Amino acid sequence: MSERDSELEERGASGISRRALLKAAPIAAAGIVLGASNPAVAAEHASGGTLPAAVPDVQPTRHADGCVSYPTGLIPTSDKNIQYLGRWKEQANGYVYGYYESGLEFDFTGTSLSVTLEDACRLLYKVDGGAFQRNINARGTLAIASGLERGVHSVKIYSEYQQSFPKVKYFEIDPGASTKPCAKKPTMEFIGDSISVGYIGAGLVNSLGSSFSCKTPELLGFSHNTVAFGGIAMAPGSGGPDATGMVSRYSKLSEYVPGESNVPEWDTSKYVPDYLVINLGTNDPSTGANAPNFKPAYMTFLENARTRYPDAVIFAMSPFNGAHRNEISETVSARNSTGDAKVIYIATSGWIDTATETTDGTHPTIAAQEKISINLATSIQNYLTAR
Repeated sequence: MSERDSELEERGASGISRRALLKAAPIAAAGIVLGASNPAVAAEHASGGTLPAAVPDVQPTRHADGCVSYPTGLIPTSDKNIQYLGRWKEQANGYVYGYYESGLEFDFTGTSLSVTLEDACRLLYKVDGGAFQRNINARGTLAIASGLERGVHSVKIYSEYQQSFPKVKYFEIDPGASTKPCAKKPTMEFIGDSISVGYIGAGLVNSLGSSFSCKTPELLGFSHNTVAFGGIAMAPGSGGPDATGMVSRYSKLSEYVPGESNVPEWDTSKYVPDYLVINLGTNDPSTGANAPNFKPAYMTFLENARTRYPDAVIFAMSPFNGAHRNEISETVSARNSTGDAKVIYIATSGWIDTATETTDGTHPTIAAQEKISINLATSIQNYLTAR
């Protein structure tokens, strides 16, 4: 069944419970909070600075321990301690633009943090491991946090949904405060369709923060990003509005936009994840003229992924409605038979009841997305434990 992913006006609010989750490892749950937030996280405010188009000469001081301090508190996007996750492209003026559901994270000292944006976008962010906050109209200078205790803090910022396209000019912390090197964590990239991007249903809260592709790596303590777009299939000629198929679209810098032309290629050497998680096939037809296209396209995608990421572990999930699960399992087995043991099939049968735990027979509810994330995190943790 093809997904209809038209984004309507969102209303209402929904929180995600924080539960003790995995038997395999003591991993805490992450959630998304809408509306009122932690008092340490401030609301958006208008930009009041007089900075030129590009970030001025901030004259940072680089320390032997890897910290970089800024006398004015202005942090350029080129700061070496910022970890960019997914597809970001540096512009000639020093700004960085994000594509798909890209993210970034870094540690900093002081009591406050803000980000200044070139254009309006949708952002998801959290500080010090708290709940994700959601702003679907972030613009100007957005205060991410204020009134923090003095010391070291961490921040994560994500494109909140497909076609968010964050355009980051610079960050700001307390004058004299520093960025610090992050602890290195495994990186996990999710590849999928509207289910992976967090589409729940028309008029509901549709957000990356509601998706298993955000919740699962948060449970595992991994850094992460998502390459997903509503309605996309694996094979060309199916799905919509982007009918190019992920087997072709993945090599492009950006997700689909109406009227696009000459979409730049993405240099996959710029970001190399440790793990890939694929959830595709829901939008590929099981009958008709295009049905036979799925399996060879899936094989090509796996072959290309191995060429791009020789050392990555690839988890290939069966869709939650069971579509093409046999073809996916057979394709993974074929890859294994060639000696590629790092392609793992994950059967999702029984994880959710699509009749009662979806909004339309296809898209999982927020509660079902959480169940999926628990099951997937457990499956991945079991694989890692067994290695």
